[in-house]
Amino acid sequence: MDFLGKILGRRRREDAVRLLRERHQRFRELIARNNRVLELIADAEEKLSGEFIFDRQYLRDLAAELAQSTRSVVYSLNAITDNSYPALSGTLEAIDTEVEAVIEDRVLAPDTPFVIPLAEASNHSTDATGEKMARLGELRSKQCCRTPDGFVISAAAYQRLWDEVAAAADLGDWLELPADCEESALEEAAAHLQKHLAQARLPEDLARAIRAAVAALEKEHPGTTLAVRSSALGEDSVLSFAGQYRTLLGVPPAEVLSAYLDVLVSLYSPEAMRYRHHNRMPPARGLMAVGCLCMVDAQAAGVLYTLDPAQPQREVLLVTACHGLGKLVVEGTGGTDRFVLSRARPHEVMSRSVARKEWQYALRPGGGIERVPVPPAQVAAPSLSDAHLSELAALGLRIEAERRGAQDIEWALDREGKLIVLQARPLRLAPQGEPVERDFSSVGDQHPVLLRRRGEVACRGIAHGRVCLIEERTKFDELPAGAVLVARHSKPILAAVLAKASAVITDIGTATGHLATIARELRVPTIVDTETATQVLRDGQEVTVDAEENVVYEGRVKELVHYGLLASASYQDALEFRLLRRMLRSIAPLHLRDPDSPHFSAEACTTYHDVIRFAHEKAVQELTTGQSLRATGRSEEAHQLELAVPLDLLLIDLGGGLEEGVTSKSVQPDQVLSLPLRALVEGLSAEGVWNSGPADMDLDGLMASATRASLTGPLTPPPRHNLALISTNYLNLNLKLGYHFNTVACYLSEQRNDNFIHFRFAGGVTEMTRRARRAEILQQILERYDFVVERTGDLVIGSVKKVSADAMVERMQMIGRLIGFTRQLDVFLRDEDRVEQCVNGFMKGEYNPTPRCLEMKTLAEVLVLDDESIVCERLKDYLEKSGYLVETFGDSQQAIERLQEKRFDVVISDLKMKGPTGLDIMHCVRRQNRGTQVIIITGYATMEAAREAEYCDVADFILKPLQLEHLGAAVKKAARKAARLRKRADQ
Repeated sequence: MDFLGKILGRRRREDAVRLLRERHQRFRELIARNNRVLELIADAEEKLSGEFIFDRQYLRDLAAELAQSTRSVVYSLNAITDNSYPALSGTLEAIDTEVEAVIEDRVLAPDTPFVIPLAEASNHSTDATGEKMARLGELRSKQCCRTPDGFVISAAAYQRLWDEVAAAADLGDWLELPADCEESALEEAAAHLQKHLAQARLPEDLARAIRAAVAALEKEHPGTTLAVRSSALGEDSVLSFAGQYRTLLGVPPAEVLSAYLDVLVSLYSPEAMRYRHHNRMPPARGLMAVGCLCMVDAQAAGVLYTLDPAQPQREVLLVTACHGLGKLVVEGTGGTDRFVLSRARPHEVMSRSVARKEWQYALRPGGGIERVPVPPAQVAAPSLSDAHLSELAALGLRIEAERRGAQDIEWALDREGKLIVLQARPLRLAPQGEPVERDFSSVGDQHPVLLRRRGEVACRGIAHGRVCLIEERTKFDELPAGAVLVARHSKPILAAVLAKASAVITDIGTATGHLATIARELRVPTIVDTETATQVLRDGQEVTVDAEENVVYEGRVKELVHYGLLASASYQDALEFRLLRRMLRSIAPLHLRDPDSPHFSAEACTTYHDVIRFAHEKAVQELTTGQSLRATGRSEEAHQLELAVPLDLLLIDLGGGLEEGVTSKSVQPDQVLSLPLRALVEGLSAEGVWNSGPADMDLDGLMASATRASLTGPLTPPPRHNLALISTNYLNLNLKLGYHFNTVACYLSEQRNDNFIHFRFAGGVTEMTRRARRAEILQQILERYDFVVERTGDLVIGSVKKVSADAMVERMQMIGRLIGFTRQLDVFLRDEDRVEQCVNGFMKGEYNPTPRCLEMKTLAEVLVLDDESIVCERLKDYLEKSGYLVETFGDSQQAIERLQEKRFDVVISDLKMKGPTGLDIMHCVRRQNRGTQVIIITGYATMEAAREAEYCDVADFILKPLQLEHLGAAVKKAARKAARLRKRADQ
């Protein structure tokens, strides 16, 4: 029986290895298909830039490959997780149906309530509420402006009514008018469809929902009447449908149901059907949502254009206004005032034309509106004061910035003097005689270039704003609107504030990542993977981001900003472009952004992007939990890795992790082909990393003899082996070193979207206080290498993903050094001061936690001043690697202000700069008499400048081009002198 048990145990272990290999293969297939979906989404969004020509066949091919690739991702996920997410198959079928309907140019009403509060309408609800009401609701929720209270009767409500009408009257054939139908056939269909819809009776559940919404609105606003406004799907988007559908004003609450039906009937007016037909849309097909808004008792109303549509190159806004309701302005049937305002603050009136206004429209008591005489005193008076005009201009530009394009805005001024927005839609600009050209070759002469050709453009466009550096402590709800967000990583969690940003720039990221996709969806100009943006750009600095040419300028470049506003083209009206935009609504939006949210679930997926994001996250979790390692440690296929350090590590090769043909039970490091394991071993084997000496514990340390026995005793295998699963690109490592545990999971390849590292550390030999100090050291070091870290007590969990292969190798080498460095570290951490000392020691390459290491301090604090950002970047990088704390400045006046606030040991300054020069900096330092040493670097040396510098006791005068090693020696010498002078002054 014992022999049989061994046989069965061996089979179970071999089955476990086989299962791991299969799961690993499925994971590789999953990430390959995941990347393909991201590439397809990015490619489709790029097609909308106007630089590509495509037809309906491209849309069909795109839909087919997206469906196939996403389905492959789901299949692989369920293979990895033992079919844990069967619901995703149903989700994919629903998305496939939506995309197929778009390609066939069919309109489907999403399954929503019949009534949606205006406050809940948004950019994500366009298929339910129509563009017009979605846009108004979005402005309301973003608090960009005041809007009327109200609700939307959804497209699902219309679909509910139409299904009954069409079934009862057998209207199916009337809906299928051919694209080349005659005018007479179109008019006949219009009359037939309008007749049956006008005679329809609302289903009781629909009527009940509308009555309840009206009653709630009337309770909140006693005596109100309503504007019942069309919001058909597609209206006010790329095609305006202006004037094609009905809007009823001053509707009493009791008449809302009949007014709703009147608006629906206008969907099939001959004019509306002709308009759809002209724009290559099925003339007899459409969906109508209807907005019901409280009427504004207006003292004045009108229309604002944020650009002059006939001459968009002018820096002006146009306002047309009248007394009372805005019906006269919209219909153009009466005297109106016209104002031309400057787009620059305070928006002065550049010209005005005040008409005689004999009549106005006003609310009729009891319901409706009426045409009444204007009081004699107001006939020749302007309908708006200059103060209200200025306020209206600022409001319009705020909406323009939010909507990222010129706007056509209907507004009203209520009896209390408050401006209320009734509607906002894209402003149609007249075609120019010549296309908008960009020739900004002289821009760099007036505006310093801060970044050029750094990284990759993820979303094209031009934006202007002030830099807001995103840090761990940044509160997203306090970010100012219109800021240029500059972040270390392109994390999907930034999507929560993307809509408020004018642009996004990151040090690390990819153009096919999740944040890039959301940026393209929201049309936020985005540049990723610049490597240095967070170092070059200063918080609060005014910049212009040219994400067309991948350049960031200091200040506001007026020519570029204006060009960006005009660079929209008529190609967007083409049918294929409209269909692709609609397709992308079911493909590209990412709603699952935070894996820690309770809403991060299979049931919450509504787009292909949601599905692959969910699948990738869950697959990685499955492969990083460590559960995969069960029952494999004693497999016949395990190989002992021979290392110079006592790690006792067994390897299970899942494929390509070891040299082909390895049969011996032990392997050498040079036989390892696994990229992540090779990098980790290289770091672990670095000189000084693995200290085999006994842990020097004080009396407060616990279990000293146990520590020495387990960590420094004879090199005999412990009862339980350490274990690693490896392949060419993959590592899953489980370590038990003494009294603490390490797990590392890594995927390392040339495809940065696939790459990730998950690191977990827990335990230790000492009391919790010292273990927690070690955890804090781990956290600080990991964060310096861009890990996102969670720490609780002695538990540290860190992760980094989507970085380049070179950066992954560097981080895995660091993980190897960190494992050796922190192995016995807790026993030395007798006070809080040693935490910072250990972190600094590790960053400087001193890995032995001896008392000497723990007494190390930062070498010196250095200020670097040079108006060339590349010089500041290089010096900062070089000096920080040598252990110095460095602050850099490109503006000499700001550097002087900083020197007045803080004492530095060494100042490195360029000689020739705009504003105060390097010699001025020296005089400033000497006046403060703090012992600070100044090193001048220059490419414009003169004898006079050298003599003056020598007179001011310059520490060194170095000519460019310079050797970093030479400068490093000068800084070291200067820092020692500064330390001596400071010590002398303290005595």
